[in-house]
Amino acid sequence: MEKLTQADVKLQHFFNGMLEMAEKTSKSGEDSILLAGAMMSAARVIYYDCLGPDQGQHLMDNNTVGLIELLKPTIH
Repeated sequence: MEKLTQADVKLQHFFNGMLEMAEKTSKSGEDSILLAGAMMSAARVIYYDCLGPDQGQHLMDNNTVGLIELLKPTIH
């Protein structure tokens, strides 16, 4: 079993916090989808602010394609 790095531990903590926030604030599936979109938008802003446009776009391209494909059928 691989040892978790400090970054892995932080990422797990943040992820769990966001899921907990979603459970406490979402009243419906639509709320959850909208919250996920807001989180993706926040990620984009943070990526671009911290990494610059090229690296930010690279992360967005590689991290969101699968999620967007998963969500497309649920968008009304």
